[in-house]
Amino acid sequence: MKHLKNLLPAVLAILALNLVVSCSEDDDSNGNLNFSSADAFALTDAVNDGTWRITQFIDDDENKTSDFDEAVFTFNSDGTIDVEMGMNTFSGTWFIELDDDDGDFDELEFDISFSNSNNFDDLSDDWYVIEYGNNRIRLSEDDDDDDDLLTFERIQ
Repeated sequence: MKHLKNLLPAVLAILALNLVVSCSEDDDSNGNLNFSSADAFALTDAVNDGTWRITQFIDDDENKTSDFDEAVFTFNSDGTIDVEMGMNTFSGTWFIELDDDDGDFDELEFDISFSNSNNFDDLSDDWYVIEYGNNRIRLSEDDDDDDDLLTFERIQ
């Protein structure tokens, strides 16, 4: 028993080191799905900085990521989205808000809207933030029977 007592600090140190080493470099997200207005401001600042691409898009259990391989998204500070895809340019709108309607916890909503006349209509939704960082934003939409997922990653 005496030897086990001596091993406990070493085991705890190894576990703590493992936790530090396993964290990703983009792990500056909230991660607990209980967001604040500070998160809304931080995400807005992150989105406004640089250009983004879709690295995952699951729509009604169908992987549609490849539909957006060439798409480059710019989220402008005036609430508009510019998308360049090959020789074509598309426009939409976006905003981020704290949704505290259900009273349980505060969700961060990322609203994206494109007109029905372009290829980006599938992205038009009130997405909920799963996690965010300066280089990646993970969103979900679960208003129907299927969980839709959308992930943006910063290009530059």
